[in-house]
Amino acid sequence: MRWNLSVVALASSWGFIWIIADHLEHSLGALVIVFWRIGLSVLVLGVGAVVSGRRDLLRIGKTWRWTLLLGPGLALIWFCSLEAMKLSSVAVGVLTTYTSPIFLALLAPLFLPERFSRAVLVALPVALGGLALVEFESNGGGHVRPLAIVVGVGGAFVLAILVIIQKRIVSEVNPIRLEFWIDVFALVVLVPVLPFAGRVLPSASELGYLTIVGVVFTALSGLIWLLLLRHVTAQAMGFLSYIEPVSAVLLAWLLLGQRLGVAVAVGGALVLVAGSFVVLMEPAKMPVAEIEVAGLPQTGGWPPTTASAE
Repeated sequence: MRWNLSVVALASSWGFIWIIADHLEHSLGALVIVFWRIGLSVLVLGVGAVVSGRRDLLRIGKTWRWTLLLGPGLALIWFCSLEAMKLSSVAVGVLTTYTSPIFLALLAPLFLPERFSRAVLVALPVALGGLALVEFESNGGGHVRPLAIVVGVGGAFVLAILVIIQKRIVSEVNPIRLEFWIDVFALVVLVPVLPFAGRVLPSASELGYLTIVGVVFTALSGLIWLLLLRHVTAQAMGFLSYIEPVSAVLLAWLLLGQRLGVAVAVGGALVLVAGSFVVLMEPAKMPVAEIEVAGLPQTGGWPPTTASAE
């Protein structure tokens, strides 16, 4: 259970990202925010590896094919979540992005040594209903544009695929190397489109906010995410991320003095109850199978013959 609780703590910290992103969206575009977020993460990870004398961590290794997919995918999902918010509202952006656990609940058992999680399947509609109450009450709903829904749900589907890929390879690679090269390839994709993204250079105050997002909530959080992914099912990882938007609303109430209505309180309670159910009922770790990954050593077959929980 401690691993599941660690995911809850990590997801809770991500609430700060929405507050910072909402502030920066008034002056910087979604692409620019994502570019600086990823660029600062690459800088911190690269300098950290050099200073610590671990330059070997900067060698791409034999998983370059996977990171070549993960990097552009990462840039795409962050852009989609921010763009969906920009096209309609924060509520629509959050709700469409957080359909990802639904895709994970359906796809993870097909590609990973995981059974369909009864805990997640039971808790999903409760949490999604609670999240809808939280977001539409706290953000006024906004005009729901079809394009915003398509962009947000598309990003959520890509996110589910990326989590599945990460889960398949994370036990075989160093998480620092994996995150560094994922971010590098994401950056490569973003650079050609920056000239069309509006103002790229942030002010001093904007750079301060971007540094927090890039260093704390990308580089550091990304490493913690990959480490936890070794111990928690992909379905639970996706579902427990529902804590993030509830955390964002609570932080806005505590730090910014925003109103916390009855619907928000009820919705947040539903998400927390559903999350507690998953924390208590979902196995903390599924068995690690020998997975066939291009370029990695293999000692067993795929799929595994059993998928029972520890």
